[in-house]
Amino acid sequence: MDLLNTTPVISKNTKKWLIALIGFGFIAIASGMLVTPERVWSNILLNGIFLTGLGICGIMFVAIHYVSSSGWDVVIRRVPEAMFKILPFAFIAMISIIFGMGYLYEWSHPEVMQSDMLLKGKEIWLNPTGFMVRMMIYFLFWYLVGKRILHHSGKQDKTGNIRHSDIARRWSAFWLYIGGIFFIGSSFDWIMSLEPHWYSTIFGLYNFSGMFTSGIAMMIILLVFLKKKGIFGNVLKKDHLYELGRYLFSFTTFWVYIWFCQHMLIWYANIPEETVYYLKRHIGVFGSLTILNVCLNWLFPFAILLFRKTKRENKYLVIASLSVLAGRWTDLYLMIFPPNIESPVFGILEIGSFLAAISIFIWIFFTAFRKSAPVPERDPHIKESISLHT
Repeated sequence: MDLLNTTPVISKNTKKWLIALIGFGFIAIASGMLVTPERVWSNILLNGIFLTGLGICGIMFVAIHYVSSSGWDVVIRRVPEAMFKILPFAFIAMISIIFGMGYLYEWSHPEVMQSDMLLKGKEIWLNPTGFMVRMMIYFLFWYLVGKRILHHSGKQDKTGNIRHSDIARRWSAFWLYIGGIFFIGSSFDWIMSLEPHWYSTIFGLYNFSGMFTSGIAMMIILLVFLKKKGIFGNVLKKDHLYELGRYLFSFTTFWVYIWFCQHMLIWYANIPEETVYYLKRHIGVFGSLTILNVCLNWLFPFAILLFRKTKRENKYLVIASLSVLAGRWTDLYLMIFPPNIESPVFGILEIGSFLAAISIFIWIFFTAFRKSAPVPERDPHIKESISLHT
C-alpha cells in the first residue's frame, strides 16, 4: 500500500491563523454580550448545532457502512471517524446555552408558562431542567457509544482480528437506532421549541437531511485537501470521491423533498398556529434568504453534480460542497434567528463566531486524524475498497 505520508501536518502559519480566528470569534462574542446578547446566544446555538451535526454525521456514516457490511468506504473511514471527535467541543457550546435560555426560549420564563395555557400543557417537557438533562443524555450516548465503534475499528487495524469488525457492527446498529431517535428529539428541543406554539411532525427528519448533507460536504472537502497533500498516496481514487458525490447529489434532493413536503403540507392545511412559522420567513429579507436557502442547499449542487463527469472532478465536488455548507448555515439561521430578531442581521458577530467554530473543527479534526494511520490497512474489506471501480 503506497501511502506517501501518514502524518497530515498543519503548518505553523496555519496554526497561527486558526488561533487568530478563534480569538477573533471569542472577542466578537464577548463584545456582542454587551450590546445584543440575544444575537450572541442565537449565534452560539447555531454554531453549536452546526458542529454537532458534523460530528454526528461522521459517526453515522461509519455506523451505516458497518451495518450494511459495505466495503468501498474503508479507505476513507478515518476521515469521518476524526470528524466525530468534535462532539465534546460541540457539547461545550451547547451546554453553555443554559446561561442564555432566557434570551432564546420563551418557555424558560415561569411567568410565561403560567399565563399561556397551551405552553402550560407542554411544561412537563419544556422546562430548563428537562432540557439540560436530555441534552446531556443525547451527547453522552452519541459520544460514548460512538467511541466504542471507533475503539473496535482501531483494534481491528492493530490485531487483524475480524471479531472487532463484528463487534463494531453491533455497536453501530445500536447507535443508529437510539442515536437517530435522540437526534430527532434534539431537533425538537433545540430548534423547534424556539417557537413553542408551532410544530411539525417531520421537522426532525428535515433537520436530519440538512445535517447529513452538510457532513458529507465537509467530508468531501477534507478528503480532497488530504489527497492534494499526498496523505493517501494512490489509495484514494476518483472512484471514492465519486461515490461521495453521489451521496451529496442524492441527499441534496432528499433535503429539498423534505423541505417541500413540510412547506406544502403547512400551506395546504392553512392552520394559523402552523402558517405563522412561514409568514415570518417569507416576508422581506427573510423571504430572500429562503430563496437563497433552496438555491444553496439544492439548486446549485444539483445543477453541478447532475452529470457523471462533474462528480469525478475535485473542483466541482468542492464547489458543490461549499454551496451545501453555506446552505446549512443559512438553513440554521432561518430556523433559529426569526423568533428573536425582526430583520436579518449579518455582521462581525456572525462572521467571527462561525469562523471560530470552523477553526476549532479544523484543529480538532487534524489533531484526531494524525493519531492513527490514514487507512485501516487490516480491515477485512480493505482490498475491496482499494480496487473500487465505478
